[in-house]
Amino acid sequence: MNTELDNNSKLYYDTVRFTTSSEYITLITGNESLFKHEVDIETGELKSIEFNSRSNSINRDKIPFSLYIRANMQSRKMTIEFSSKLLLEDYPLLISEDTFPQALQNMERLGICILDIESITKDCKFNKLHLTKDIDMKLTENILNSLNLCTGNYRKRTWKYYEGESICFKKDVKTKDCKEELNIYNKEKEIQTTKNKAFLKMTGNAEKIISYYKNKTRFELKMESIRKIKQKLKITDTSLHSVMRGNPDILLEQFDDIFTSSTNNKATDKRLIDSIGDYGLYNTLRYHNFDLKKVEQEIKDLGVYGSQSRAALSRQMKKLKQMLHTWSEQNIQSNSIIDSIRNKLADKNDKRYDEPPDIAC
Repeated sequence: MNTELDNNSKLYYDTVRFTTSSEYITLITGNESLFKHEVDIETGELKSIEFNSRSNSINRDKIPFSLYIRANMQSRKMTIEFSSKLLLEDYPLLISEDTFPQALQNMERLGICILDIESITKDCKFNKLHLTKDIDMKLTENILNSLNLCTGNYRKRTWKYYEGESICFKKDVKTKDCKEELNIYNKEKEIQTTKNKAFLKMTGNAEKIISYYKNKTRFELKMESIRKIKQKLKITDTSLHSVMRGNPDILLEQFDDIFTSSTNNKATDKRLIDSIGDYGLYNTLRYHNFDLKKVEQEIKDLGVYGSQSRAALSRQMKKLKQMLHTWSEQNIQSNSIIDSIRNKLADKNDKRYDEPPDIAC
């Protein structure tokens, strides 16, 4: 087996949700009260048990991160959802084929329940995955501006830009199965927020974890339906092996689907404003903070072009888009920024947490 190729095909997740059999869980004596019990009033039989780390202060104090377990004894199905924080001191390793059993073992280690891990790994099926990659890159204002300005098809997605910290892109659709979301944020800053203090204290490894995330940016693709998981990962089922060894280029493909570099390689040599028409276009963009979606919406609201003049509107928006690319390349070198991010996402040999550094010969 080609080990290097095998390792490079692995995928990593921050959050997972899967279904399995309710027969694979056993409550720990003395800790049964952590679970909510639902009993059939007529028969007295146990219908279901549920643990939610966010449901009350006792659970939140015991598990200061997201963990959900629901076992239905009647349908014999169980749903489990957790984040990579369940790996505790190994949190930066994320959830992978290697660490998935470790995450399940930690439920017993934390005194929550005992799971039949071998059986779960054989038959579990995933229906929610947050694919994740942390890259060595400080998320600067210039990078955020480039991401904000270089969205290819601005009609296809909505996005929110949180100044200096993150940017979130969502596919502008109503159908749940078609929804997708890409979050890009400053992981160094996020891991040190108030909400993570209790978790970091719990790991006993806070300094090392914080140090690992120094100058790191996280890319997180949310897939929250079986259909979307199969489509993005290019797999036929959502078993553990399939989702952990799916499409290795998924994040790069998603990035290319959202962002486009300027096709004008001479953008830096071209004068931005050559005519009064250019001046008008530039000021329109500047007034709307270079947001093409807002520009187009206002043009429609003002009725500048009638319902029969969609082609004319498209031509005008194309001119505005070309000017936007020229401006972004001249002012923040957006092309080189987008290409640099693309290279980092394509890199399959990035150093993992706890991996020894290269030693020069």
